[in-house]
Amino acid sequence: MPLLHRFPLLFLVLLGTCATAPSCFAQTATTPAFPEDFEGKWGGTLEIYRPEGVVQSVPMELHILPVDDTTYTYTIIYGEDKVAGKRDYYIVRGPDGPHHWVCDEKNTILLDGYYLGNIYQSMFTVMGNYIISSVEHRGDHLVYAIHSGKEAPIRESGGKEHAGEEIPPVNSFLVSGFQRARLELIEE
Repeated sequence: MPLLHRFPLLFLVLLGTCATAPSCFAQTATTPAFPEDFEGKWGGTLEIYRPEGVVQSVPMELHILPVDDTTYTYTIIYGEDKVAGKRDYYIVRGPDGPHHWVCDEKNTILLDGYYLGNIYQSMFTVMGNYIISSVEHRGDHLVYAIHSGKEAPIRESGGKEHAGEEIPPVNSFLVSGFQRARLELIEE
C-alpha cells in the first residue's frame, strides 16, 4: 500500500513543504494578485461567534493602500469610533518570495503572512493562545476571518502502533473564538 494511503496526515504535512518550492506559488489568470487586487478601503460588519452563536456584531474597516512598491498600509478599524478602534499596521514584502508578507505592528511585533491561492493568512501565538487570521478575495468582496483558541492541546492521540503501522502523535486544539466579516469596497 502506498505510504500516502497509509498516512493521510503525512500527505497534508508533505503539502506544507510546498512552501519552499517557488513553483507552488504560480498564480493563474483568475487568481487575484496580492496585495494589488486587495487595494482599497473595505467595510462591513464583523460578527463574533462563540458556541452559542453570534455574540457581538461591530462595524469594521480594512484599508490596504500602497505606500511604495514593497509596503502597503494594513489598517483595521473596529467599531464606530474610528480613532479608538484603529489598528494602524504596515505589510512589507518578505524575503521568501512574492507570496510572503510581513505585518509590522509598529511596536516591535512582526507577523509573517503568506498569500496562497486567493487568501492572505497568518498564524501566530500570543499569551498562551493561537490566532489564525485570513483575508480572502472573493470577486467583489473580501472575507476577513480570525480563528482563536488555547495554544495547549486538548487531546493527543496516535503515537503508537496500529495494524502493524507506527502512527505519529497528533495534537488537537480547542477553537474557542471565531470572527468573520464580509467586506465591500467603500464608496468615497
